[in-house]
Amino acid sequence: MDKNDHENHIEEKRADEADTVSSYNDRDEETAAEITADDFRTADVDDDDDIHVGGAAVGWIALALSVISFFWLPIILGAAGIIVGFVARGRDANTLGNIAIAAGAISVVLALFIRPFV
Repeated sequence: MDKNDHENHIEEKRADEADTVSSYNDRDEETAAEITADDFRTADVDDDDDIHVGGAAVGWIALALSVISFFWLPIILGAAGIIVGFVARGRDANTLGNIAIAAGAISVVLALFIRPFV
């Protein structure tokens, strides 16, 4: 083997290696990682406090509307107490919402069916 053959052989080997490296770079490979439930847990996030405070306030407003409806504008305030009572139940103030709904319904029933005949 003379010097030119040796150089040609080295150049061919380098060209083959370059083709191999470029063929590795041309591949579109997909990689994945495992995901567990621990990856989605957040440490100190508690957004529920605002909902409960607002729900209690709405519940008390609904109860006030229902109680006032026994004495003044029973159909309008009773209906408003019922509607706001359902809103309070939707905001996790179940007890206040249920009491407001019941009181508003009783007020409307009394105004429509009992008071006209008394």
